[in-house]
Amino acid sequence: MPDPVKREDVECDYLAEGGDDLKQRKRAFLSVDLVHGRMRTYAADEYADTTPALVGCGWHMRWPIPPIDNDRANQLMKAVSDSVDNLFRMTAIRGEEDALGVILYGGAGTSVDLIQRECAEAWRAHYEDRH
Repeated sequence: MPDPVKREDVECDYLAEGGDDLKQRKRAFLSVDLVHGRMRTYAADEYADTTPALVGCGWHMRWPIPPIDNDRANQLMKAVSDSVDNLFRMTAIRGEEDALGVILYGGAGTSVDLIQRECAEAWRAHYEDRH
């Protein structure tokens, strides 16, 4: 597995501008792949009500987000990108030789909290827009 000190910044998989990709399924998520260093937003019916194994072992982290349009989803990813980069650098992956999981180093919790706050803000704005 990659050494946390040498890990690069996270790659962002932005959605196509002007689309409504996150409004097509049951739930939408902001997801961070801590193994490969990728962030994306996606909508899914599968795993909407259950936790995927990769989230369960900590290799992926995800936060529920409202069914926003692609442009707002991309803005959300830009807003959390520094926190996601820090989270990625402040983790170590435990592989097959150990119990599967992730080690979070000092400072990772702050990044998780800041990502959660941005996702909560997206929910607040979504509900204010609807009323």
